[in-house]
Amino acid sequence: MAVSMEDVKKLREMTGAGMLDCKKALEEAGGDIEKAKEILRIKGLAKAEKKAGRETKEGLIYVLVSDDRKKGAMIELNCETDFVARNEEFQKLAERITRHILETDENKNKVGEGEEILSQKLYDEPEKTVEILIKEAIAKIGENIKLSRYCRYDTEDYLHSYVHGGGRIGVLVDFKAPELNDQVLRLVQDIAMQIAAMRPEYVRVEDIPQEVLDRERKILREQALGEGKPEHIVDKIVEGKLKKFYQEKVLLEQPFIRDDKKKVKDVIKESGLDVEIKRFCRFELGGL
Repeated sequence: MAVSMEDVKKLREMTGAGMLDCKKALEEAGGDIEKAKEILRIKGLAKAEKKAGRETKEGLIYVLVSDDRKKGAMIELNCETDFVARNEEFQKLAERITRHILETDENKNKVGEGEEILSQKLYDEPEKTVEILIKEAIAKIGENIKLSRYCRYDTEDYLHSYVHGGGRIGVLVDFKAPELNDQVLRLVQDIAMQIAAMRPEYVRVEDIPQEVLDRERKILREQALGEGKPEHIVDKIVEGKLKKFYQEKVLLEQPFIRDDKKKVKDVIKESGLDVEIKRFCRFELGGL
């Protein structure tokens, strides 16, 4: 049957599908717009399945923190090109997925792979899953999209977020402070920037798992012996080199990016603000 251009345009605005696809869907649906939407959705999901194997090396790190700073969520959402990563539709998708993680109780205090989230019903549209939302976006945007990982923090204290490079690096910090004021937020922002730039893996030395320390000691010991160092001084050499390991991997032991003559822990202490960094999550595009 013939369909009006007005209905075609209306369907396009509602779905984002191409004009020709909208026209064909309306013809197939006998002019019924709701039925045409369903036809487009089915065809779109089929197209999305075909795109699912394509590489996703670009994308966005997206972070949301609640107004009271008690809960926060961060995701890595990937696509095929930088052009799409900067697309408004893709950024809206990132915001909606992050908001879903933030508002869904089963994600509380979890860090994991994106696959764990896909089967969840959307908090604001329970007839649809996160996976369907992403597949609909793939059909609309025309590139493969993948939710790689997520982080959700819930705290009795405070959270702070920092995003660098237009979404290439994101940081979520859980910290304790007697009160929130501009000085505290400036200090925590500096620490978040430190985490983004220097890639620490632990907050303090005590957080390093024993098996990691044992492995590092073994490597350093074998290196020292391989260099011909006497057995009786090897242990001292190992402990000395472990300090360098701490400076690289442990946030509080790292040289501060704004003054490398001081360690991060010294800067926090000298501030007199009684701030304690409890934990952090750092995502960098590409799984780093």
